[in-house]
Amino acid sequence: MSCYICGRSVAPILLPDSEEYSCPDCGHYRITGAAIELLQQHVWKFDVYLVRRWIADQQGSGTTPLIDANIAARLMYY
Repeated sequence: MSCYICGRSVAPILLPDSEEYSCPDCGHYRITGAAIELLQQHVWKFDVYLVRRWIADQQGSGTTPLIDANIAARLMYY
């Protein structure tokens, strides 16, 4: 599989309603099935800079940053 942010080859952890990635370039994050579906339906790509910055900002929260459909829509490159 590939990192949804940068495309680098990484192994996901498949969860019931999301996938978890630990990308050496982008960081550790989870992405929901709804966000993945949104990316695939519209053939959108993440703005790599914005998503990496968002993940870095979330790191201090004590939980793995979760990209849901709402957050994904805000971090797209159009």
